[in-house]
Amino acid sequence: MINNSNKKKVVAIGAHPDDIEFGCSGTLMRHLKAGDDVTMVIMTNSQSIDGVSGEVIRSSDELYQETKEAADIIGGRLLMLSFQDLRVPFSLESVSDVQRVLQATNADTVYTHWAGDSNQDHIATYRASVAAARYVKNIYCYEQIPIPRHTENEMKPTYYSDITEEFEDKIKVAKCHKSQIEKYAMVGLDVPKNLKTLAMFRGIQANVEYAEAFQVLKSVS
Repeated sequence: MINNSNKKKVVAIGAHPDDIEFGCSGTLMRHLKAGDDVTMVIMTNSQSIDGVSGEVIRSSDELYQETKEAADIIGGRLLMLSFQDLRVPFSLESVSDVQRVLQATNADTVYTHWAGDSNQDHIATYRASVAAARYVKNIYCYEQIPIPRHTENEMKPTYYSDITEEFEDKIKVAKCHKSQIEKYAMVGLDVPKNLKTLAMFRGIQANVEYAEAFQVLKSVS
């Protein structure tokens, strides 16, 4: 029987649909299995745009359907905010929007982007999340799948989550984002394969089969 007094209130925050799924969906499924409450917050809900060509990758309707399908597999609550792709700000508005979610859910644990990411929306989301969660007990930063990006440094994990039992479902969740997988495939990147490679690598570091890695900003038991 689950002891509700120990139930965690978890909020995972991502700039775009697929960020949470690629970064920490296995860990979120572990939380749900433990009886914790999980809310997934996506900062953007507009169409997805290629940052170089300006081409629309996903319409708003397609984006929502893919995101809802992924959330249904994970099992958590889904909330999409109203910022535009490529234009997520670090501002009073973004901090306040995230803070309202954290207060409404009584969050004690937050997952968000890593500060060293090179994507501008990811960095703004990280900053807004950390500012909004300044009174939250636990903050963990997740990484994205390896893709060619220029970063100042590689993430050095300080915490690993064993997702061996959840890994196959994580791949199912990732495959819900068909348009993103197709976009990466056009430049020779296999998202499911990269996710597996990263999970195996982190698993080797953690002495398990598959793992997700995090940087801990703060953790209070």
